[in-house]
Parts: sequence; C-alpha cells; structure tokens
Amino acid sequence: MHEFLDLRTLSINNIVMSLSLAACLLIYSTYHSEFRGVKQTAYAFIISSIASLLVVIRSQTPDIISFVLPNTLFVLSMAFIHLGFVYFYQFDDRKVKRFHGAMLLMMVAFTSFFTYVDHSNNVNVRIAILSFFVSIQCIYIMRTLLKGHNKANLTLAISYLIFSLFFLIRGLITLTEDPIDDFMNASLIHSLSVVVYELLVAVTSFGMVWIVSYSAQRALLEQASHDPLTKVLNRRALESTIDTEHARSLRNDSALSVIMLDIDHFKRINDRFGHARGDEVLIDIASVLTQNTRPYDSIARFGGEEFIILLPNTSVDQAEVIAENLRVKIAEHNYNFKPEDGINVTASFGVTECNLVKEGWLNILERADSGLYKAKAEGRNKVVVHNTNNEDADPLGSG
Repeated sequence: MHEFLDLRTLSINNIVMSLSLAACLLIYSTYHSEFRGVKQTAYAFIISSIASLLVVIRSQTPDIISFVLPNTLFVLSMAFIHLGFVYFYQFDDRKVKRFHGAMLLMMVAFTSFFTYVDHSNNVNVRIAILSFFVSIQCIYIMRTLLKGHNKANLTLAISYLIFSLFFLIRGLITLTEDPIDDFMNASLIHSLSVVVYELLVAVTSFGMVWIVSYSAQRALLEQASHDPLTKVLNRRALESTIDTEHARSLRNDSALSVIMLDIDHFKRINDRFGHARGDEVLIDIASVLTQNTRPYDSIARFGGEEFIILLPNTSVDQAEVIAENLRVKIAEHNYNFKPEDGINVTASFGVTECNLVKEGWLNILERADSGLYKAKAEGRNKVVVHNTNNEDADPLGSG
C-alpha cells in the first residue's frame, strides 16, 4: 500500500490542489471584498504549496531551505488559515497574532537547533515538533470556529479537532519509530500526513465558502426582515411574527398585547435640522426600545416615526406599565440637542390587547392607533390604553 502513497507524488498533488483552491479563493475575494478573511486563506494555501515544493526538492538545496524554511512555512500557513477565520468574523486578532508569532519563532529556533547543533535522530525530532505545533494550532483554530455558533463552524471545528488528534498521534509515533534517514522513504504515517493535510486544505476551502454563503444568506434575511435604518423588524416581518406569537399564546393560554408609539413633533426635527438628524433620532429611539424591552418582545418600525411592539405573555395592564417605562426612558434619553434648540424628544403611546380569534389584525392596529392619537390629542407624551372593554381610552402619563 505504501507504494501507492509515494511522498513525492502526494506532495506534488498537494501543491497542485492547494494552488488551484488558492486561485479560486483569490478570484472570489476580488469580486466579494466585503467578506474579509478569504484572501488570507488563499495566502495560506500558497505558503503551504511553497513549503511542499521545498520538501520535494530538499535533496538539492541547503539545510536552511530544506528543513528550517519548510517547517516554518507550514506553521505560517496555519497562522494565515486562523487569521482568515478571525478576520471573517471580525474577532480581535491581537492575541492570535502574538500566539502564532511565538509559534513561528519557536519553530525556527527548534528546527535550527536540531538541524545544526543536535544531529542525533534530528529528522524524527523535526517532524515531531512540526506535528505537535500544527496540532496545537488546529486546536486554537477549533476554539475560534466554535465562537461562530452555526452548523458550518461546528463542522469545521470538529474537522480541526480530528486534524489535531492525527498530527498529535503522528508526532508521538515519529518519536518512537526508528530513525528516518530519508523523509521521502519514511513510513506510512508520514504519507498519510500529506493526505490529511490535503483534506485540511479541502475542508478549509469548502468550509470558508460555506460560512461565506451562510453569512450572505443571513444578510439577505436581515435585509428582508429588518428596517435598514433602525435595525428593528420591518412591517412585513412583524406581520409574519404576529401569527407565530398568536398561535403560541393560544397554545399556552397566555395574553398577548400590542404597543403603538409615535414620536411627538418629529416633523419639526426634520424641518429644522434635516432628515439626517431625524434619522439619528429614530436610531436612538429604536435603541431605547430595544434596551428596555425583553429579548422575546418584537419591535418593528411601522412607518415613518411610528413603532409597534408585540408583547407575548403580557396582559394589557402589564403592557401599560411597560409602555409608561418606555415613555419615561425616551423622554430622559440624551439626543444631543442643545438647550437653545428647544427640542424635547417625547413619544405618545397606544396600548391594546391582541386576540386574532375575536378580530383581525387590522382592527387591533386601528384600536392601538386610536389610543395613540387620543394620547396626542390630550397633550402628547402620554400612554393610553384602548382595548375591547373600554371604548373610552384610559390615559396615563403627562406632557
């Protein structure tokens, strides 16, 4: 079987495959520069190809090019793979760079020592050191991938764990086997290491494409379901959410309430300070709402300066308390207007219950809207409850 796993042939195959995949990734990154990290992964494959080439021609080159440089380049290629994932997810790269920088320095030092100083069984030791280093790097890459929290990252993380275990086992076997005189005629485990590295290159390439595709899909879903300015749900997404939440409330026999709010005198802000300044206020309002509601509440920009909040497992009385708290938070928030501007940003609220069994969604919205405009009619900066049991809305709050 070993003759079918000739190291020189496998290394050349690794070079061809790595360069081919590197070229594909570089072309992709050229047209999709918004995805950071793809280019670094391509560089990693180019570096490993150079290392493999130096291994193939090692009998014709000086020791520093035959031994020290290839091992260092393999470690460097793993560092670039790691940085590719770090850049893609925009993680902090300082610790990663320091870690791999230290690994590179130690690899140069160890390989040089066992090449020029200690000649006893130096081939085995150099191979073992490289295997242990790559094993450690794979574990670090695995840890980074697990921060992604999706199937693509989990699959890649498991793959890197397997790669790490293989290189660890290879290093241990190398230290216990007979001295290697010629690496190109080494035992089966070393031929398999080239095959495993080819798998690492292939898995990393397709894994990078997978996580890029996953990210692009999420971005499209985000664009389809969220308001581009405030990043809260848009009207279409809210209408999809209401069906889900209403079904859940029926199953759990729990209340469901709706809050509608509108920023008071918003047109004045746009007219005096421009729409860009008005957009900043909308963003601030959305942030206040997000920070002061529960993770499972649904916030949507309903149009212009109007927002709707869907409150699962919440009675109208509880929704009124939540709305009053939001009213206060909005009024107290700093919108960076100067005192002489005479701008006090406030909002008016309409609160109602939501039961799609009894009435349609449009009727619920109309009732919340009635409460909202009653709040405005009574001086703004108020909370008004308007449900099926009280045609006369109940105001709360002060202007």
